[in-house]
Amino acid sequence: MMLVLYGPTATGKTDLALQLAGKFHGELISADSRQVYTGLDIGTGKVGLSSKVEKHERYWLVDGIRINGFDLIDPGKQFTAADFVKFANNSIVQTIELKKLPIIVGGTGFYIKALLQGLNSFGIAPDPDLRSRLEKLSKETLFQKLAKINPNRAEVMNESDRQNPRRLVRAIEIAMHKKYQVSGIRYQVRTKYKIPDTKYLLIGLTAPNNYLFTKADGWLKKRMDNGLVEEVESLIRRGVSKMWLESLGLEYRWITRFLTKQITKDQAIQRLRGDIHDFIRRQKTFFRQFANSDIQIFDISASTWQSKLEKKVQSWYISHSLQASA
Repeated sequence: MMLVLYGPTATGKTDLALQLAGKFHGELISADSRQVYTGLDIGTGKVGLSSKVEKHERYWLVDGIRINGFDLIDPGKQFTAADFVKFANNSIVQTIELKKLPIIVGGTGFYIKALLQGLNSFGIAPDPDLRSRLEKLSKETLFQKLAKINPNRAEVMNESDRQNPRRLVRAIEIAMHKKYQVSGIRYQVRTKYKIPDTKYLLIGLTAPNNYLFTKADGWLKKRMDNGLVEEVESLIRRGVSKMWLESLGLEYRWITRFLTKQITKDQAIQRLRGDIHDFIRRQKTFFRQFANSDIQIFDISASTWQSKLEKKVQSWYISHSLQASA
Protein backbone atom coordinates (compact mmCIF):
# COMPACT_ATOMS: atom_id res chain seq x y z
CA MET A 1 0.00 0.00 0.00
CA MET A 2 1.07 3.57 -0.59
CA LEU A 3 -0.48 6.97 0.16
CA VAL A 4 0.16 9.91 -2.18
CA LEU A 5 -0.51 13.54 -1.19
CA TYR A 6 -0.35 16.28 -3.82
CA GLY A 7 -1.31 19.92 -3.54
CA PRO A 8 -0.13 23.46 -4.12
CA THR A 9 2.03 25.55 -1.82
CA ALA A 10 0.39 26.55 1.50
CA THR A 11 -1.98 23.57 1.71
CA GLY A 12 -0.04 22.08 4.65
CA LYS A 13 0.84 18.83 2.86
CA THR A 14 3.90 17.94 4.93
CA ASP A 15 2.26 18.65 8.29
CA LEU A 16 -0.71 16.51 7.26
CA ALA A 17 1.56 13.73 6.00
CA LEU A 18 3.46 13.72 9.29
CA GLN A 19 0.19 13.38 11.23
CA LEU A 20 -0.97 10.52 8.99
CA ALA A 21 2.42 8.82 9.29
CA GLY A 22 2.04 8.86 13.07
CA LYS A 23 -1.43 7.33 12.88
CA PHE A 24 -0.75 4.73 10.21
CA HIS A 25 2.87 3.77 10.94
CA GLY A 26 4.29 5.48 7.89
CA GLU A 27 7.36 7.18 6.44
CA LEU A 28 7.39 10.15 4.09
CA ILE A 29 9.05 10.44 0.68
CA SER A 30 9.38 14.04 -0.51
CA ALA A 31 8.29 14.73 -4.09
CA ASP A 32 9.70 18.24 -4.39
CA SER A 33 12.20 19.21 -7.07
CA ARG A 34 14.03 21.71 -4.82
CA GLN A 35 14.03 19.92 -1.48
CA VAL A 36 16.55 17.40 -2.86
CA TYR A 37 19.27 20.07 -2.53
CA THR A 38 21.41 20.32 0.58
CA GLY A 39 21.17 23.68 2.32
CA LEU A 40 17.95 24.76 0.64
CA ASP A 41 15.82 24.33 3.74
CA ILE A 42 13.93 27.50 4.61
CA GLY A 43 13.33 28.63 1.03
CA THR A 44 11.89 25.28 0.01
CA GLY A 45 9.87 24.94 3.20
CA LYS A 46 11.10 21.46 3.98
CA VAL A 47 9.42 21.37 7.40
CA GLY A 48 7.68 23.68 9.83
CA LEU A 49 9.89 26.17 11.63
CA SER A 50 9.00 24.74 15.05
CA SER A 51 9.58 21.09 14.12
CA LYS A 52 12.18 19.00 15.93
CA VAL A 53 14.67 17.95 13.25
CA GLU A 54 17.53 15.46 13.11
CA LYS A 55 19.41 15.60 9.81
CA HIS A 56 20.89 12.43 8.38
CA GLU A 57 22.36 11.56 4.98
CA ARG A 58 19.51 11.41 2.43
CA TYR A 59 16.76 11.71 5.04
CA TRP A 60 15.60 13.73 8.05
CA LEU A 61 13.82 12.69 11.22
CA VAL A 62 11.10 15.27 11.81
CA ASP A 63 9.21 15.04 15.09
CA GLY A 64 10.24 11.38 15.15
CA ILE A 65 8.99 10.63 11.60
CA ARG A 66 11.42 9.80 8.81
CA ILE A 67 11.27 11.92 5.64
CA ASN A 68 13.22 10.46 2.73
CA GLY A 69 14.40 12.60 -0.15
CA PHE A 70 15.90 15.65 1.57
CA ASP A 71 19.53 16.60 0.92
CA LEU A 72 20.17 14.13 -1.91
CA ILE A 73 22.48 16.36 -3.93
CA ASP A 74 24.65 19.47 -3.68
CA PRO A 75 23.33 22.80 -4.99
CA GLY A 76 24.12 23.44 -8.64
CA LYS A 77 24.04 19.80 -9.69
CA GLN A 78 21.44 18.17 -11.93
CA PHE A 79 18.54 16.17 -10.53
CA THR A 80 15.87 14.97 -12.95
CA ALA A 81 12.44 13.40 -12.72
CA ALA A 82 14.11 10.12 -13.68
CA ASP A 83 16.44 10.47 -10.70
CA PHE A 84 13.43 11.07 -8.48
CA VAL A 85 11.57 8.01 -9.79
CA LYS A 86 14.58 5.79 -9.14
CA PHE A 87 15.11 7.18 -5.64
CA ALA A 88 11.42 7.05 -4.74
CA ASN A 89 11.10 3.51 -6.08
CA ASN A 90 13.94 2.32 -3.83
CA SER A 91 12.53 4.20 -0.84
CA ILE A 92 9.07 2.71 -1.37
CA VAL A 93 10.46 -0.83 -1.46
CA GLN A 94 12.56 -0.26 1.66
CA THR A 95 9.63 1.28 3.53
CA ILE A 96 7.31 -1.60 2.65
CA GLU A 97 9.97 -4.11 3.69
CA LEU A 98 9.98 -2.42 7.11
CA LYS A 99 6.19 -3.00 7.18
CA LYS A 100 5.55 0.73 7.12
CA LEU A 101 3.24 2.80 4.91
CA PRO A 102 5.06 4.87 2.23
CA ILE A 103 3.58 8.37 2.03
CA ILE A 104 4.59 10.36 -1.06
CA VAL A 105 4.13 14.06 -0.42
CA GLY A 106 4.96 17.09 -2.51
CA GLY A 107 4.02 19.91 -4.79
CA THR A 108 6.04 18.89 -7.86
CA GLY A 109 3.19 17.37 -9.81
CA PHE A 110 5.43 16.16 -12.62
CA TYR A 111 7.42 14.04 -10.16
CA ILE A 112 4.26 12.42 -8.80
CA LYS A 113 2.83 11.85 -12.27
CA ALA A 114 6.13 10.30 -13.37
CA LEU A 115 6.14 7.99 -10.37
CA LEU A 116 2.52 6.85 -10.75
CA GLN A 117 2.22 6.76 -14.53
CA GLY A 118 5.79 6.27 -15.71
CA LEU A 119 8.22 8.37 -17.70
CA ASN A 120 8.18 7.92 -21.45
CA SER A 121 11.39 9.91 -21.99
CA PHE A 122 13.58 6.93 -21.06
CA GLY A 123 15.22 5.60 -24.19
CA ILE A 124 15.13 8.97 -25.95
CA ALA A 125 18.79 9.72 -26.50
CA PRO A 126 20.19 13.27 -26.54
CA ASP A 127 20.38 14.88 -29.98
CA PRO A 128 23.71 16.78 -30.13
CA ASP A 129 22.87 18.70 -33.30
CA LEU A 130 19.50 19.84 -31.95
CA ARG A 131 21.04 20.79 -28.62
CA SER A 132 23.75 22.79 -30.34
CA ARG A 133 21.10 24.89 -32.11
CA LEU A 134 18.84 25.26 -29.09
CA GLU A 135 21.59 26.24 -26.65
CA LYS A 136 22.09 29.48 -28.62
CA LEU A 137 18.54 30.61 -27.84
CA SER A 138 17.34 32.58 -24.82
CA LYS A 139 15.19 30.86 -22.21
CA GLU A 140 12.23 32.99 -23.30
CA THR A 141 12.58 31.79 -26.89
CA LEU A 142 13.06 28.20 -25.73
CA PHE A 143 9.87 28.33 -23.70
CA GLN A 144 7.93 29.79 -26.64
CA LYS A 145 9.28 27.02 -28.87
CA LEU A 146 8.22 24.35 -26.37
CA ALA A 147 4.76 25.93 -26.03
CA LYS A 148 4.33 25.70 -29.79
CA ILE A 149 5.42 22.04 -30.00
CA ASN A 150 3.82 20.76 -26.78
CA PRO A 151 1.55 23.36 -25.14
CA ASN A 152 0.45 20.94 -22.40
CA ARG A 153 4.04 20.32 -21.25
CA ALA A 154 4.77 24.07 -21.31
CA GLU A 155 1.65 24.89 -19.30
CA VAL A 156 2.52 22.61 -16.39
CA MET A 157 6.19 23.57 -16.11
CA ASN A 158 7.02 25.22 -12.80
CA GLU A 159 8.82 28.55 -12.62
CA SER A 160 12.16 26.89 -11.94
CA ASP A 161 11.95 24.80 -15.11
CA ARG A 162 10.74 27.75 -17.19
CA GLN A 163 13.87 29.64 -16.22
CA ASN A 164 16.25 26.69 -16.71
CA PRO A 165 17.63 26.53 -20.29
CA ARG A 166 18.94 22.98 -19.81
CA ARG A 167 15.53 21.64 -18.81
CA LEU A 168 13.80 23.59 -21.57
CA VAL A 169 16.20 22.11 -24.13
CA ARG A 170 15.51 18.58 -22.87
CA ALA A 171 11.74 19.17 -22.90
CA ILE A 172 11.93 20.37 -26.52
CA GLU A 173 14.15 17.41 -27.41
CA ILE A 174 11.59 14.96 -26.02
CA ALA A 175 8.64 16.82 -27.56
CA MET A 176 10.24 16.87 -31.01
CA HIS A 177 11.19 13.20 -30.76
CA LYS A 178 7.60 12.25 -30.00
CA LYS A 179 6.32 14.46 -32.79
CA TYR A 180 8.47 12.82 -35.45
CA GLN A 181 8.84 9.28 -34.08
CA VAL A 182 7.95 6.40 -36.37
CA SER A 183 4.31 5.38 -36.06
CA GLY A 184 3.80 2.43 -33.74
CA ILE A 185 7.13 2.77 -31.91
CA ARG A 186 6.79 3.46 -28.20
CA TYR A 187 9.51 4.07 -25.66
CA GLN A 188 8.56 2.25 -22.50
CA VAL A 189 9.93 2.84 -19.02
CA ARG A 190 12.38 0.11 -18.12
CA THR A 191 11.11 -2.23 -15.42
CA LYS A 192 13.38 -0.91 -12.69
CA TYR A 193 11.90 2.56 -13.08
CA LYS A 194 8.31 1.46 -12.59
CA ILE A 195 6.48 2.01 -9.36
CA PRO A 196 6.33 -1.15 -7.22
CA ASP A 197 3.18 -3.22 -7.74
CA THR A 198 1.23 -1.82 -4.81
CA LYS A 199 -2.19 -0.29 -4.28
CA TYR A 200 -2.17 3.44 -3.70
CA LEU A 201 -4.55 6.16 -2.61
CA LEU A 202 -4.06 9.52 -4.33
CA ILE A 203 -5.25 12.55 -2.39
CA GLY A 204 -5.24 16.14 -3.62
CA LEU A 205 -5.43 19.21 -1.40
CA THR A 206 -6.84 22.47 -2.73
CA ALA A 207 -8.66 25.68 -1.73
CA PRO A 208 -9.86 28.89 -3.38
CA ASN A 209 -6.98 31.00 -4.67
CA ASN A 210 -7.44 33.91 -2.26
CA TYR A 211 -7.43 31.53 0.69
CA LEU A 212 -4.14 29.97 -0.45
CA PHE A 213 -2.62 33.35 -1.33
CA THR A 214 -3.27 34.62 2.20
CA LYS A 215 -1.74 31.49 3.75
CA ALA A 216 1.26 31.70 1.40
CA ASP A 217 1.84 35.37 2.26
CA GLY A 218 1.82 34.53 5.96
CA TRP A 219 4.21 31.61 5.48
CA LEU A 220 6.55 33.83 3.45
CA LYS A 221 6.64 36.41 6.26
CA LYS A 222 7.50 33.70 8.80
CA ARG A 223 10.36 32.47 6.63
CA MET A 224 11.65 35.99 6.07
CA ASP A 225 11.61 36.52 9.84
CA ASN A 226 13.37 33.20 10.47
CA GLY A 227 16.44 33.28 8.27
CA LEU A 228 15.43 33.06 4.60
CA VAL A 229 17.71 35.92 3.57
CA GLU A 230 20.54 34.54 5.68
CA GLU A 231 20.12 31.10 4.07
CA VAL A 232 20.54 32.51 0.55
CA GLU A 233 23.45 34.66 1.73
CA SER A 234 25.13 31.55 3.16
CA LEU A 235 24.69 29.65 -0.11
CA ILE A 236 26.33 32.48 -2.04
CA ARG A 237 29.24 32.58 0.43
CA ARG A 238 29.70 28.84 -0.06
CA GLY A 239 30.24 29.49 -3.77
CA VAL A 240 26.84 28.41 -5.08
CA SER A 241 26.32 30.06 -8.47
CA LYS A 242 24.08 33.13 -8.33
CA MET A 243 22.86 32.25 -11.83
CA TRP A 244 21.85 28.79 -10.60
CA LEU A 245 20.04 30.27 -7.59
CA GLU A 246 18.15 32.62 -9.87
CA SER A 247 17.24 29.70 -12.15
CA LEU A 248 15.42 28.05 -9.22
CA GLY A 249 12.91 30.88 -9.26
CA LEU A 250 10.70 32.05 -6.40
CA GLU A 251 12.56 32.68 -3.11
CA TYR A 252 16.04 32.03 -4.42
CA ARG A 253 15.67 34.28 -7.46
CA TRP A 254 14.33 37.35 -5.71
CA ILE A 255 16.43 37.10 -2.56
CA THR A 256 19.55 36.67 -4.71
CA ARG A 257 18.64 39.79 -6.67
CA PHE A 258 18.13 41.68 -3.41
CA LEU A 259 21.50 40.52 -2.02
CA THR A 260 23.27 41.50 -5.26
CA LYS A 261 21.64 44.96 -5.00
CA GLN A 262 19.63 44.63 -8.20
CA ILE A 263 16.41 45.42 -6.31
CA THR A 264 15.35 46.52 -2.82
CA LYS A 265 14.10 44.13 -0.16
CA ASP A 266 10.55 45.46 -0.49
CA GLN A 267 10.68 44.95 -4.26
CA ALA A 268 11.98 41.40 -3.76
CA ILE A 269 9.12 40.54 -1.40
CA GLN A 270 6.53 42.09 -3.69
CA ARG A 271 7.78 40.20 -6.75
CA LEU A 272 8.13 37.00 -4.74
CA ARG A 273 4.54 37.18 -3.53
CA GLY A 274 3.34 37.55 -7.11
CA ASP A 275 5.45 34.62 -8.33
CA ILE A 276 4.27 32.38 -5.48
CA HIS A 277 0.65 33.20 -6.34
CA ASP A 278 1.31 32.32 -9.99
CA PHE A 279 3.04 29.12 -8.90
CA ILE A 280 0.00 28.11 -6.83
CA ARG A 281 -2.24 28.63 -9.86
CA ARG A 282 -0.02 26.37 -11.97
CA GLN A 283 0.12 23.71 -9.26
CA LYS A 284 -3.68 23.67 -9.14
CA THR A 285 -3.78 23.39 -12.92
CA PHE A 286 -1.72 20.22 -12.64
CA PHE A 287 -4.71 18.43 -11.07
CA ARG A 288 -5.86 17.95 -14.68
CA GLN A 289 -2.92 15.61 -15.19
CA PHE A 290 -4.58 13.19 -12.78
CA ALA A 291 -7.97 13.37 -14.50
CA ASN A 292 -7.92 9.67 -15.32
CA SER A 293 -6.87 8.69 -11.80
CA ASP A 294 -9.13 8.00 -8.88
CA ILE A 295 -7.96 11.13 -7.07
CA GLN A 296 -9.73 12.22 -3.90
CA ILE A 297 -9.70 16.03 -3.61
CA PHE A 298 -10.25 17.88 -0.32
CA ASP A 299 -10.79 21.62 0.09
CA ILE A 300 -8.75 22.73 3.12
CA SER A 301 -10.88 25.86 3.52
CA ALA A 302 -13.85 23.67 4.50
CA SER A 303 -14.40 23.21 8.24
CA THR A 304 -14.52 19.40 8.29
CA TRP A 305 -12.01 18.57 5.54
CA GLN A 306 -9.40 16.95 7.78
CA SER A 307 -11.77 14.61 9.62
CA LYS A 308 -13.26 13.50 6.29
CA LEU A 309 -9.81 12.95 4.84
CA GLU A 310 -8.65 10.91 7.83
CA LYS A 311 -11.78 8.76 7.66
CA LYS A 312 -11.12 8.13 3.95
CA VAL A 313 -7.51 7.14 4.63
CA GLN A 314 -8.49 4.94 7.56
CA SER A 315 -11.16 3.14 5.53
CA TRP A 316 -8.74 2.57 2.66
CA TYR A 317 -5.95 1.48 5.00
CA ILE A 318 -8.10 -1.05 6.87
CA SER A 319 -9.61 -2.41 3.64
CA HIS A 320 -6.26 -3.04 1.95
CA SER A 321 -4.66 -4.32 5.16
CA LEU A 322 -7.38 -6.97 5.39
CA GLN A 323 -6.91 -7.89 1.72
CA ALA A 324 -3.16 -8.23 2.20
CA SER A 325 -3.56 -10.50 5.21
CA ALA A 326 -6.26 -12.67 3.61
